[in-house]
Amino acid sequence: MSLPTRASSPDDLHAAMVRRLTRSGKILTGAVTEAMAAVPRHLFLPDTPPRVAYSEQDITTRHAADGPVLRWMSRPGTVAMMLEQLLVLPGQSILEIGTGTGYTAALLAHLTGEAGQVTTIDIDPDVTAAARETLTATGHGAIAAITGDGRHGHSDGAPYDRIVAAGAWDIPGAWWDQLAPRGRLVVPLRVRGASYSIGFAHRGDRMVSDTLEPTDLTPMIGYQGEQTAPLYQDDLVSLAWDHDQPITSADLHGILHRDRTVATSGVTSLHSTPVDGIWLRLAATEEGCCRITAQPPAVTSQLCTPAIPLGSPALVDADSLAYLTRTREPDGYSHVLGAVGHGPRRHRLTDRIIDAIHAWDTDRTAAPTITLHRGSPDTTTHTRPITKGDDYLTITY
Repeated sequence: MSLPTRASSPDDLHAAMVRRLTRSGKILTGAVTEAMAAVPRHLFLPDTPPRVAYSEQDITTRHAADGPVLRWMSRPGTVAMMLEQLLVLPGQSILEIGTGTGYTAALLAHLTGEAGQVTTIDIDPDVTAAARETLTATGHGAIAAITGDGRHGHSDGAPYDRIVAAGAWDIPGAWWDQLAPRGRLVVPLRVRGASYSIGFAHRGDRMVSDTLEPTDLTPMIGYQGEQTAPLYQDDLVSLAWDHDQPITSADLHGILHRDRTVATSGVTSLHSTPVDGIWLRLAATEEGCCRITAQPPAVTSQLCTPAIPLGSPALVDADSLAYLTRTREPDGYSHVLGAVGHGPRRHRLTDRIIDAIHAWDTDRTAAPTITLHRGSPDTTTHTRPITKGDDYLTITY
């Protein structure tokens, strides 16, 4: 694929972005094509060169005083994917949780048309003020940009046909209450340490997924539900798990220096092959499914070698740990998937990861149904519930 030259105008770069998203399959419908073509992305990133604004990368828009990224505009492919998941129709009422630069709100306004209404809400008054100014300047002054806590939604405009949110750990009750019957919710939801953009159909006391894509969007401020603990000094290796799991960091003190087992599955994959299906199968069945992260020195020294150092699925059972790993084949391209375990229950845990690898390998494209249930778990079923705030979630294949 030829890239635009440095002399390309913003219009040329914009058109090239739409063509790229169409060829890649991120854009699937004519409606989203028209919306992405109608709203110039670079106008919502005035401090970013147009070549960067239209490239396939996240754009940082705010850092904390101590350096970490607080906000960013998601890459065009992620935005297009979520618009396709949302299935916006003309004339609908839409609530966006997390305003960002206002770019997504402008796209939503194009999709719902003059007969519809878009409301976007953000907890940061500086964000909503800047977005309101840009939206007005770009001809989208009818969009209501509200300052407030997104977890409470915006009841004045309810019910909404569609709600789309920034990254979240659970689904607040206000979203249930403000989403119209048979409406749709799209949210990048944290599930046992991984993030998935999930399209949910509202079905009374349930929300049932019909689309599922790995992603990682900015979590809402006040986002809670996960705990983290170092497994080695200076956070070279760390573990993250949910508050409803029976995991105690003290039980894992010195775990990486305990008895070690390496198990191989015999299943090969390319380095770029997503392993989200393995993670979801473990989350569906294993109470101790969590996330392990290893910094480069830990990987180089072979102290800890997870398949994805920035975050791989792991299992914990009391004082034992196992995690997904992969070993490069002699051809230099493919890898063999396996598991590394530590502690007295390491063999049992590595066996469970190997079982999940084989289950995934039988149909690597299989997508589970993720169901959000309002209220207390149904203890009469055999499906393992995952607690999410006041509600719970199940994963079924």
